[in-house]
Amino acid sequence: MKYTLAVAHRVCPVLAKTAYGFTDKFEMVKSTTASLAAAIKDIRVKLFVILDGCPAEYERLFDDTFAKADGIDYERIATPAIGNHPTYAKQMEVLSSVVDDAEFLYFSEDDYLYNENAFHAMIDFLKNDGVDFVTPLDHPDRYSHLIPESLRVEIRVSPFCHWREVGTTCCTFMTKSETFMMAFRQISIYGLGAGDGALWLGITKDKVFSLSTTIKAIFRYVAGFRKTEGGFEFMTLSAWLWHKWRLFFYRRYHLWGPMPSLSIHLCVPSMPPLSQYPM
Repeated sequence: MKYTLAVAHRVCPVLAKTAYGFTDKFEMVKSTTASLAAAIKDIRVKLFVILDGCPAEYERLFDDTFAKADGIDYERIATPAIGNHPTYAKQMEVLSSVVDDAEFLYFSEDDYLYNENAFHAMIDFLKNDGVDFVTPLDHPDRYSHLIPESLRVEIRVSPFCHWREVGTTCCTFMTKSETFMMAFRQISIYGLGAGDGALWLGITKDKVFSLSTTIKAIFRYVAGFRKTEGGFEFMTLSAWLWHKWRLFFYRRYHLWGPMPSLSIHLCVPSMPPLSQYPM
């Protein structure tokens, strides 16, 4: 393999209403870019940076950070403010172009701060049997009523952290190139407009065949509840609507999350309960 890791990193210049710790998006991106650079510096990386309607200062930031960095093959891609789901589809496109050249593939967003060992930890754990996808985020949903704990929860120990199997995460994750190709159809649905919950429940099949959960989901939907009120049940119904028959005939994949978190997602609803990255 020419590269150990290929990263498709998408950047939006608009600060989210739920942003944590920053009131200016460019200042946030400067911090997260420095964090990303430090975390991948010892890895052979193909880095695609997708700048979605970003002003020139973003181009200069990424060029200055990565254009001459040792061990990094850097490529900047500009898109005309096409938005969240289309830029994810762009990630699918560019990562598809390097599946024969990179062992691992990473979908990256611009609002993550990383522990310096985050990428080494993810790559190390993906080499284990029964590990198809990993996320650097220990999502707080795992500690609330929104995501019921799966009966399949397993804890494994690695040199970097503990890992447990989870059913869902956000759209920042790593996988092997061969897994990416096998699960291509399932992973692609986010680029078509699906939510991340529907994406992952269709891949992990976490509780999607639970009769009680399905009945609750249908009841809440018919009663007029939507994403906020429906929580996990809404995501389950969405998984059925998006994945359809594939839930029966496609294999179940295993998604794992770290404990403590290897990253901080700078978004209030996604702040991990504990992280190895100091704020």
